Amino acid sequence: MRILFMKLTLMLLISILSGCMGVERKVLDEINLSTAGGYDYVDETHFEATAVTPLYYPDKTIKNITYSSKSLLSKDVRDKMNQQSERPIFSGKLEVVLFDKKLAKQGIYRLVDTLIRDSSIGTTLNLAIVEGSTKDVLSKQFGNIDKGIYLSKMIEQNVEKGMLPKTNLHLFLYAYYSEGMDPFLPMIKALNGKVYIKGNAMFNSKGEYVYQTKRSENVIFKMLFEDTTSKEGFSTKIEGKEYASVDNIKTKRSYNISMPMTNTPITINLEINSILREYTGKEVDPKMIKLIEDKMSKDVKKRSENLVRNFQKLHVDPLGIGEQVRTRTRSWDKKKWDEMYTSIPINVEAKVKILESGVVE
Repeated sequence: MRILFMKLTLMLLISILSGCMGVERKVLDEINLSTAGGYDYVDETHFEATAVTPLYYPDKTIKNITYSSKSLLSKDVRDKMNQQSERPIFSGKLEVVLFDKKLAKQGIYRLVDTLIRDSSIGTTLNLAIVEGSTKDVLSKQFGNIDKGIYLSKMIEQNVEKGMLPKTNLHLFLYAYYSEGMDPFLPMIKALNGKVYIKGNAMFNSKGEYVYQTKRSENVIFKMLFEDTTSKEGFSTKIEGKEYASVDNIKTKRSYNISMPMTNTPITINLEINSILREYTGKEVDPKMIKLIEDKMSKDVKKRSENLVRNFQKLHVDPLGIGEQVRTRTRSWDKKKWDEMYTSIPINVEAKVKILESGVVE
């Protein structure tokens, strides 16, 4: 009797699960799941939105279908896109959302806010700025892969091992609402059928794009922003025509803020462990290693301080220096800090240590 009961229970469970799977399959067959989206500037009040939905074929090939529409409200855009599609478009699988540079200069907070209000969109959604048109980027086919997944993985691997500090929808809004920090996003560009990371797009407190880090500044910005491990490296002139380059960098940073909310200088300390990958001189002995470490330490200090001065001039604080000050004082005053930020002395002390030596030309 007990065996019969267990068999009946098992059959009932199989029936229920099969029914659920059938319902889920039916639902998925009746909708289009967008995995990537983009917004392009049209005029001061209108934008053009583009959505990508992957179409999977039985032979395992993937075709990315794009839908575009112009409007001034995100909801109107979705309604217009649905008029173009044989099935309603949903954003539950959205991996990445792009904004063109011209639109970013006008401010993207309103559009980002609509994303966070959509309960089907995760807070780890990747955001990026595009040099050029997001519609052009999303209309290209980057191999046999879902375009949203392709762009998302490209950004994430550059965060884990490359030049990009970690950022996403949640972190962008955290920095935007913070009293002592401004947001930033990756800057990308499509060229010759591929997408490239150009740098980091900096935003002011209004959510307006104001600056893009140069190639030589990307690794410096990441080191200043967070403790990091990166395969990206940098090179430094040592003596005469001799150069040295390091990579596999591990960085620890700390702040020395002795008297917050005063004009007392702030110091950012960087401890950088790296591997010497190339040296154009003749010999790498302990004496030369010490010389390279000293030269690189001075070079990182100079480049870091130049970048910080530039941020101060632009009145943007993507490093969150204000946040560091705020957590160290009970007399925090945002208005006063905003007035102080552009003129307060901010120094960087860098110490490069070479753990291994590699190739010598």
